[in-house]
Amino acid sequence: MGKVLELSDDTYQQLAELAQQQQRTPEEMLRVCLATYEAALYERVHHQMVAEGLLEALPTRPLPPDLEDFEPEAIPGRPLSEIIMEDRR
Repeated sequence: MGKVLELSDDTYQQLAELAQQQQRTPEEMLRVCLATYEAALYERVHHQMVAEGLLEALPTRPLPPDLEDFEPEAIPGRPLSEIIMEDRR
């Protein structure tokens, strides 16, 4: 399910320019920005909880892998979807 974000024209233009500089689509750039923002919030809450004595230690979450760096692993043989379809017949 998707979400709809309402952006001003200026904000969308900035996002589009940043995406072009990074050679990404605006959607990919928005995902990267949101993931970075989420990680920063996580770190801030973690540090605040440690300062208040609520946590002693909590492992930090790594940022999600870059979308462009992902390459699926090649698996020899026929695609699984074909095998499943054949078995259903």
